[in-house]
Amino acid sequence: MRRVRSITFIFAIGLFSIIASCSKDNDGNPEFRRVVILYFAANNNLSSYAASNIENLKQGFLPEEESRNILLVYSHLSGSLPKLLRLYKDEAGKIHEDVVANYESQNSATPEVLKDMLNKVKIIFPADEYGLVLWSHGTGWLPKGYYGNPGGFKIFMNDPYQDMVKSFAEDNGEEMEITELKAAIPYKLSFIIFDCCFMGGIETVYELKDKSDYIVASPTEILATGFPYDEIMRPLFENTADLTETCQLYFDYYNNMEGVYKSATISIFQTNKLQRVGDACKTVFNNNRSKIATLNMGTIQPYYRMDRHWFHDLDDFIESIATPAEYLTFKTALEEAVIAKWTTPYFIDIKIDSYSGVSTYIQNPANTYLDNFYKGYGWNLQTEMIK
Repeated sequence: MRRVRSITFIFAIGLFSIIASCSKDNDGNPEFRRVVILYFAANNNLSSYAASNIENLKQGFLPEEESRNILLVYSHLSGSLPKLLRLYKDEAGKIHEDVVANYESQNSATPEVLKDMLNKVKIIFPADEYGLVLWSHGTGWLPKGYYGNPGGFKIFMNDPYQDMVKSFAEDNGEEMEITELKAAIPYKLSFIIFDCCFMGGIETVYELKDKSDYIVASPTEILATGFPYDEIMRPLFENTADLTETCQLYFDYYNNMEGVYKSATISIFQTNKLQRVGDACKTVFNNNRSKIATLNMGTIQPYYRMDRHWFHDLDDFIESIATPAEYLTFKTALEEAVIAKWTTPYFIDIKIDSYSGVSTYIQNPANTYLDNFYKGYGWNLQTEMIK
């Protein structure tokens, strides 16, 4: 059995290419066109999966040595010191792996390390645009350590898929919260792809909306084998980065499997459309606050397993409390922001009947700790679900 990996990181609406907008942070005429950075924070029990993904990466498309495209891999595996590599092929098709930087022992789950690496990349490889793939555990918007240890103590559960699933993220006990991730990204990116669990939540993508033009993420967990890296690099280096094809390849890879391995959800968010979603939700929450308090959350599409009820479908939630007119306004805004989405009928043992491509937390007065933590997110400050 394999594992699902979780960071602290319906079919397509249209079969169209998503153009990753250029980030013009460099002055003058940059030497390079596009730099794609894969950040493997795998100094944990997922290390073998990361190593396999990196090897698979070498079997697929790699930029040519003299091209203006750069593929970088930050690799931090268990038992090894971190390093930053450039992968490319020469004219004869031979694969090269140049060491850009070697690092001493450091914790790759800290914002300081990620920020330092991104700043180094921009100095060494000035480019028109940058894309970032984040690979690690993931628990969405939750506080550090909460997913694996809610209530301050370890909960032991008989998870029938424990050989397939990981529930918390760490590098020597350290995790990176979404607000820290936001602070760690020092310049605007064209796209962020989360190859980790639960990052397709409205709280997460809204917090990062000013850091990237597009975000690719899953509202559920992601299988530990992650993206098929031997297939997805080519569309990321097209003249315009094709995020739709990247996601389609990911979805097809798992949709063609059988049993619990036929499990995948993924969405593409256009971040400059998220403000309207927030405006619509603010109206719904302020006009229907009493309905939230009496809502039966068991009727709302879940994206979680093992009673970790912190991730529900946003559209299903809003439809259950809004007036028809309010819901129409919200739905229109959401469809402009979630520009493509995919799901298998089940994710492991979760039946997916309602899929908007984005999750949300629902206020829970019985959990004052989470409610109070949630208040500080930009999404809640905008929408006022929890006052």
